[in-house]
Amino acid sequence: MIKKVFCSGIKRPGEIVSLILILFLICGSALAATITVQSGESIQEAIDQARSGDVIEVMSGTYQGTLDIKKEVALMGIDSGEGMPVIDAGSILGSVFMTANNSQISGFKIVNPNGDGIDVTSSHNTISNNTIEACGAAIYLMVSDKNKIVNNNATVRCQGVMGLLSSDGIMLAHSDENIIEGNTASGASMGIYLYYSHNNTILNNAALSNDHGIAIKGSRDNIIQENRAIGSKEEGIGLLNGCSGNTVTKNNVTGNSIGIYLRESNHNTIYLNDFIDNLQNALSSDSENIWHSPEQVSYSSAGKSYTGLLGNYWSDYEGNDSDGDGLGDASYSFEYDGQDDHPLMTPSSDLIKPKITHKGMVID
Repeated sequence: MIKKVFCSGIKRPGEIVSLILILFLICGSALAATITVQSGESIQEAIDQARSGDVIEVMSGTYQGTLDIKKEVALMGIDSGEGMPVIDAGSILGSVFMTANNSQISGFKIVNPNGDGIDVTSSHNTISNNTIEACGAAIYLMVSDKNKIVNNNATVRCQGVMGLLSSDGIMLAHSDENIIEGNTASGASMGIYLYYSHNNTILNNAALSNDHGIAIKGSRDNIIQENRAIGSKEEGIGLLNGCSGNTVTKNNVTGNSIGIYLRESNHNTIYLNDFIDNLQNALSSDSENIWHSPEQVSYSSAGKSYTGLLGNYWSDYEGNDSDGDGLGDASYSFEYDGQDDHPLMTPSSDLIKPKITHKGMVID
């Protein structure tokens, strides 16, 4: 019987390969474990003892010290009755370091009045559903690609002399192809900051009461979509120092000193945004960009159907709409250089728009 099995395997080597793969997956699944950390125990010890693929569940409580997630594990905060578990680092060096690829941290409150919240120098990680209060970067990606940063609340809180330092809510430096979605960033120097980072998706975030709302420097081919930038001391959205190929669409930019600011940045596409009650809705310097949809689209205005290029809504636009097509008759010009030739008469959210596909993303 044994002989028959081996002979059959020789004739059909693909079956042996399949069997080995199945056994490998079964064994790998069997090796993965769930480790529980109770209040008073060490999270770092659990990480050190864990194997790749393990899940570490941390119960409610306050855990002192920094963490290094140096293995491919999922670190999950569990509200066991006393709220989210709290990581209280208090270190100027930082709080949580993600140095292993394919790791995860979710469900924690991270507090550090002296330094960063989460520092990531690896790739393919997930950071989700955390509340972070830091006096540094709340979440900082450095040379870190293809991560998911989802549904976090990132607040910068500094005390004393630490308040003189520049602190960012979510910062990406030289980091590409990340998804930043559903986060809130507040109280920071830069709410969300992309520094020479490319092909990222910044979707449905809220940048509230920062010095600069969403700032992009030297970065290309990013999608900035459906975000809210509200109450910034400077600009709500900024594209600076060589930004190109970025798409800025369907954002609500309200109550900032400057709605959108472009400096030395070209070939970006900016449309279907609502710029409302900013002290200055737009400022463009040494920049040439596209201020309308990349193609003609069908839309409805006042119960009638139209097809055309759609620009942005500017709350201080004083032009007329003589033909009632929902678009201003005259261009909306802003300081130094640039103009929107297809300004919307009402906020984009009031228009009935079809789905537009641009750079692989569907824009409702």
